[in-house]
Amino acid sequence: MKGRCTLLAFALMNTHFHFVLAGREDDAAGFWDSFRRSLDTYFTRHGRPGLMRNVKATLTPVESLQQLRTEIAYVIRNRFVAQTDVHVFADPWSSGRLYFNPLLEKEGVSAAALKGRKLREFTHSRQIQEADARIHVKDDTAQIWSFVDYRLVESLYDNARQFIHSVLKNVEAQVETAKRLGERPFLSDDELWPLIFSYCREAFQGAKLSELDLQQRKQLAAWMKQEYVASNKQIARLSGLPLADVNALFPLSAPQR
Repeated sequence: MKGRCTLLAFALMNTHFHFVLAGREDDAAGFWDSFRRSLDTYFTRHGRPGLMRNVKATLTPVESLQQLRTEIAYVIRNRFVAQTDVHVFADPWSSGRLYFNPLLEKEGVSAAALKGRKLREFTHSRQIQEADARIHVKDDTAQIWSFVDYRLVESLYDNARQFIHSVLKNVEAQVETAKRLGERPFLSDDELWPLIFSYCREAFQGAKLSELDLQQRKQLAAWMKQEYVASNKQIARLSGLPLADVNALFPLSAPQR
């Protein structure tokens, strides 16, 4: 790896990744290059060569403590808001379960103890002669508590309540972060409700949701789809339009028979 940086938070999605790193820009670029090469090797060995070679990273500088907190919260929330079956604080594919967790289990053996075949199976490499002693391994899997500096993240907050509020309640900041990263934010029903009320006040001269006519509801549906990537079922639930009408408006998002 070119230089070193500290991993503060991460989320592994089906189509992309999010990492929050502490370090210099060239160190962050080196981290990505190492990660990309490792995945490229893995996919090549499993019959998918070249999958990662053209995947590029976008580096976003963090300029304040508040922005750092928001970026961490955005990353932790990413899978939670995109998938209905994900628990934001118990997700194996993100670091959300580490922070302020009194039940966090620190198990496994140091990777430095792995030798021969065990080392090759863990690293997927014949060139690595010794693994990082700081990484702990259980069931052939690196334990995330040993390579994410969750204690440093905890020091950014006064207490657990402030951290949880940052992750679950600061919706406006989450939306701003998504737009800054060139992504469209996913929001839960509870998070979208107050934004719908605000939109109705501005777009329909203060009208309540219950007072909207059919065309206004369709306009609301289009706004929800464009701005917040709402699913057809979510739009139907919140706009009051029948699901069949929503599917007709957005056929590409409708279930395929």
